[in-house]
Amino acid sequence: MSIGIIRGGEIGSAFARALARNGISATISNSRSPDTLQDFARELTPYITAGTVREAARADLVLVAVPWSKLAQALAMLPDWAGRIVIDANNPIERPLFKPVELHGRLSTEIFAGMVRGARVVKAFNHLPPHLISGDPRAEGGSRVLF
Repeated sequence: MSIGIIRGGEIGSAFARALARNGISATISNSRSPDTLQDFARELTPYITAGTVREAARADLVLVAVPWSKLAQALAMLPDWAGRIVIDANNPIERPLFKPVELHGRLSTEIFAGMVRGARVVKAFNHLPPHLISGDPRAEGGSRVLF
């Protein structure tokens, strides 16, 4: 199974680190170019490679972690998802003020699903700080589980 990550920010990078720590390969992307992610990808070689958003979006499973105001633009030019799994790791909150976005009575994942037509959408990772995503799930004598 191939894995893609759209946006190499805090959540996307944490997800990539967790995958690499477990020997799982993925392609990470951002809005600029793969060149801007080369140092990060080199740090997680051989598991994480830098690619374009289109390359990451072609994967069987794709994590999307884009700031809410940039989400529509980031996903607009991508082809139909054809039943592939897309993880919605987004929150309708604008940083740095953490101001909630007005959704007019709709759920954020409902809006997100409309942007990734044909995808099987799963909501995950949006409620955890990055260090818990990339960290050891067995930390402090526990066993963190994500459903």
